[in-house]
Amino acid sequence: MAKQDILEKLNFEVKANKDHAQILLEINDSKLLNKAKKIIEDLGISIIESKKLSANLVLLKLNISDMRVVALKLTENGFLEIKGYNASCF
Repeated sequence: MAKQDILEKLNFEVKANKDHAQILLEINDSKLLNKAKKIIEDLGISIIESKKLSANLVLLKLNISDMRVVALKLTENGFLEIKGYNASCF
């Protein structure tokens, strides 16, 4: 299965959260995960939960409702395989 297909499939498996934005990242090693976490924390945003979904996919739940600033900053720093999910009203 192609990388984009995996992200598309997981898009339906990631449950929307009514209070917290989430970021799905493709991470191949722990150094990259630590780099992503530092970028997020440098924005003043806390990571509430970090969940490994597969060998190289990590879902980060954030203490904010809008993930756009985080997604932009991660992209600016070389993270290209990202999916963002804003908090969702039910």
